[in-house]
Amino acid sequence: MKSLLACSMIVTFWLGTLARADTDVSAAAAEIDALLARDWAANNLTPNAPADDNVFVRRIYLDVVGRIPTTREAEEFLASREEGRRAALIDKLLDSEGYVQNYFHYWADVLRVQSKAQRTGPAYVHFVKDALRSNKPYDMFVREMIAGEGKTWSDGAIGYYKRDRGMPLDNTASTVRVFLGTRIECAQCHNHPFDKWTQKQFYEMAAFTYGAEIRDYGGGVVGGISDLVRDQGMAIHTMFKQPEWPKNTASVADRLAYWAEVEKVRRARQEAEEALHQAERLYNQALYRGNPHYPKVTFDERRKVTLPKDYRYDDAKPKSVVEAAAMMGHACTPLPGETRVQAYARWLANPDNDRFNKVVVNRLWKKAFGLALIEPLDDLTDNTVAVNPELLSHLEKLMVSLKYDMKAYLRILFNTSTYQRQASHEELTPGTACHFTGPLLRRMTAEQLWDSFVTLINPNPDMLNMAAREYLEQRRLTVGKIADPAETLKSIQAAAKKYQEQPEGVETMKKLMAEARDEAKKYQSIAAKVTGPEKKAAITRAAECNAKVKSINREITALYSNARRTVMTEVIIPGQKKLFEKVTGKPFATIAYEPNREVPIQAAPSAGMQAAGAANDEHTMAPGDGKIKTTKAEAAEAEIKAWSEEAMYYAIPRKQWRDYYSSRARQSRQWLRAAEIESPAPRGHFLREFGQSDREFIENSNSEASVPQALVLMNGELLPQIVARYSQLMLTVGRARSADERIDAAYMAVLSRKPTAREKDLCLQAQDKGLSTVEDLIYALINTRQFIFNQ
Repeated sequence: MKSLLACSMIVTFWLGTLARADTDVSAAAAEIDALLARDWAANNLTPNAPADDNVFVRRIYLDVVGRIPTTREAEEFLASREEGRRAALIDKLLDSEGYVQNYFHYWADVLRVQSKAQRTGPAYVHFVKDALRSNKPYDMFVREMIAGEGKTWSDGAIGYYKRDRGMPLDNTASTVRVFLGTRIECAQCHNHPFDKWTQKQFYEMAAFTYGAEIRDYGGGVVGGISDLVRDQGMAIHTMFKQPEWPKNTASVADRLAYWAEVEKVRRARQEAEEALHQAERLYNQALYRGNPHYPKVTFDERRKVTLPKDYRYDDAKPKSVVEAAAMMGHACTPLPGETRVQAYARWLANPDNDRFNKVVVNRLWKKAFGLALIEPLDDLTDNTVAVNPELLSHLEKLMVSLKYDMKAYLRILFNTSTYQRQASHEELTPGTACHFTGPLLRRMTAEQLWDSFVTLINPNPDMLNMAAREYLEQRRLTVGKIADPAETLKSIQAAAKKYQEQPEGVETMKKLMAEARDEAKKYQSIAAKVTGPEKKAAITRAAECNAKVKSINREITALYSNARRTVMTEVIIPGQKKLFEKVTGKPFATIAYEPNREVPIQAAPSAGMQAAGAANDEHTMAPGDGKIKTTKAEAAEAEIKAWSEEAMYYAIPRKQWRDYYSSRARQSRQWLRAAEIESPAPRGHFLREFGQSDREFIENSNSEASVPQALVLMNGELLPQIVARYSQLMLTVGRARSADERIDAAYMAVLSRKPTAREKDLCLQAQDKGLSTVEDLIYALINTRQFIFNQ
């Protein structure tokens, strides 16, 4: 799988270069505009007026990087008079990290990616983000998930199957819906009532991936230690060999001596095995608390799917074995040396698969324009007709010619004159045809709204956040980072001794705690039945027992914590050091403070260390992928450099720089972009209040308004941060030299434009009525429809 990923990155780069070179973006965009113009003429429609630069810059930032532009970004674009500045900005944003963060939310919603998912979440997140970052072709992206095999920390694509662990039939339904735009889940239980699919066809389709087996794999160092323990067990059997049976001429005494020797060997072997088992239990206590067993996906070709026992149709018998067969399109036949699931992945993500092409071009068209050419795009039938069939056919051919390069396709869509027109404000009722005289007016998604608020707070919202990036990497690569098993076993033994140092073993303490709990219940029961002094004595005795339970529980917790700390210092950190030295060829060194600097080099990444849960200064981001991307020192230097440049741009006096750095470090810790925090966010978080998907169902997000949302905007903790001294918005306002300029600055920061004469007059009237501070204006602006909607 690793070699496949490496090859995919090379191919991705080559295909991306080829697509850019062979496809004239402006000509391709003009062809789409011509097809739309033909449809407008046929339906007597007039296209929307062109959008001005203020509308365009805000829209393109929201659609590509998922946030409004900072004032600085907007002003730099608006000040340019170069021909092709819009196309240049589109290229810049598509090649930015912001594109990865924004489109991650979309695919995470489609694929139900959860970063907090036990064991596989971080690796699955990494797989999706890395595919976007490397611009992996869409067909390759899909094939790697469908045919993905391997271990969690190195092959994140297996998260696709882990997401439906124990539900292979549901996984089949999701695959067909997500990638082929067809809902076949009804056929899982009976012939589809509204489409042509039969129940047998559903099971034939499921047969391709039914062989997927998801097993917990105690891999890496844990698997190595298990192997060593097994080897030691075999060595014990070799060491304590059965004595040879005496010859037939042996005396009775010799035979008795033989049986005595057999018993001696048996006891010695039993003692050695018991000692090994005891040691193994201690190792497991030291390691298993960190849950080191991770899923591994393999495909068993021998595993067959059978029809349900209540199958009632004439084409097959109940519980009969079903062979794999494609339910639509051309046949799916394995090539020589190809497994069943590999053939299925190739068949699915194939230029000849009409529905595969239809779905991806519609998905990305909807991201750009607000609605698909076919709605709903995941409920296609043979009778489905697009609102503009000629355009849809053209887009499918375009995607295939681009080798499924999603960025190249989006680049063309964003460069169309249609996308760059004013938004259509009319609300379309279900069933009404949309002819795309311009993109649709859309309410921001939860992530776009959150990231836009982060932009008002953070002067550089897309800057690499080492804290969040390292935290995810550490979770994903923990097992793979540890040193070789033989060496680690010695460290594990040191950790295991922490259990033996206790006066009572863990199991003994658990028994004592259970006994105390039972006794507490007994006295509570007695207290409920008696009165007077007996009741009082029973209550006192129950309280003593409960206190004992709590005391023992604290001891056990402290014991486990002590062992975990030992594992960190004796196992994890030494393993990371060795890996660092192996990959870089350089000796590991801790990052020290530089006393001559105005700000210590660790000022910024200390947040990352807190986020990663590392109390030890020697903790490092070990290169789990076999190469160093950014070290803590490099990230810290980059942050200091960026903050210094910001301080000069916003004309902050030199004596305030230290205070500014501290504020920026807090902003970087506390106000992360949505893609850098837990995904989905916890219940009650701003993102969930505004409709972020819980990732339990496919595309489960929504952008509907609600009263709680209005209350959050009016009374939440965002406004104090937005109007804080060193927020991006207030730094922008602080550069203004007059009250009139401050109004301009506030509008530019929030809406990416200056106020109209009418709006400025209203501001002056409000000031006369007591709303005289710029904070009052900002509060009003962020609660407007203009801010909340993407125009």
